[in-house]
Amino acid sequence: MRNSFSVSRLFILAFLALAGLLTTACKKDAAPADYSAADNATIQKYIADKAIPNAQHLASGLYFVPVVTNPTAAKVTVGQTVSVLYTGTLLDGTVFDASSQNGNLPVTFVVGSGQVIAGFDEGISLMRIGEKATLLIPSGLAYGSAGRSPNIPPNSIVRFDVEVVDYAPIDDALITKYIADNKITNAQKQPSGLYFVPTTTNPSGTPATAGKTASVLYTGMLLNGTVFDASSQHGNTPITFVIGKGQVIPGFDEGISLMHKGEKATLLIPSGLAYGPNGAGTSVPSNTVLRFDVELVDVN
Repeated sequence: MRNSFSVSRLFILAFLALAGLLTTACKKDAAPADYSAADNATIQKYIADKAIPNAQHLASGLYFVPVVTNPTAAKVTVGQTVSVLYTGTLLDGTVFDASSQNGNLPVTFVVGSGQVIAGFDEGISLMRIGEKATLLIPSGLAYGSAGRSPNIPPNSIVRFDVEVVDYAPIDDALITKYIADNKITNAQKQPSGLYFVPTTTNPSGTPATAGKTASVLYTGMLLNGTVFDASSQHGNTPITFVIGKGQVIPGFDEGISLMHKGEKATLLIPSGLAYGPNGAGTSVPSNTVLRFDVELVDVN
């Protein structure tokens, strides 16, 4: 659970990723045909046929259609990590991918970093948290001449209906459902979003205050019960760290700081206080809520 744990960046953006689809340049090929004029004409006809009144044609060729606005909310900026609910369709209405097909979990990416197709990236950069929009993306800003077999033919215009969401409420909803499903009655929600569940108390024990060194036995798991790390996998040796120094993920640090020597607890940690959009190796996916069962064996 250490912050310094070496992780490779995980991307769950297979439906949007450019890598391997549009940039395989092992040999010099003829320049692809320019479909921009034809795509633009097709999109304009689509807008007219669907009587879409407020489509904004951008210089790139993207058409941006605001659906729900939230002008007082924080604006998406380049370099920011955003979470987006989406439905991707061809212009004939065929759905090729959607967050509703993936547990209704948003896709998360860094704006402007090239992790998603160009038209999706540009469209989201125009939005604010809580807003909804339709993106009509010409093929050159989507999957180009490669398409994406078997669902997206080459040189396809695509439509994305999108909503920029704040991940914290989603994590909180997952945790509260988990608490209800598992009949946990004594969970204590902290202002940070952490849920602290005392198991064994020892109020006379040494408190785990900032600056002290804590020794902790732990089992870390996903909410589906999959164990991704545990002190039992490492000779049952406790992890040792200085509280409040950022040596472990924030939710773990905060949870231990609420304990006394000899106590046991369960920590339900939202993704923003855990491994966030990076995840951790192959064991913890991006934006994953975690459960840690912990025992504070010593405080010095």
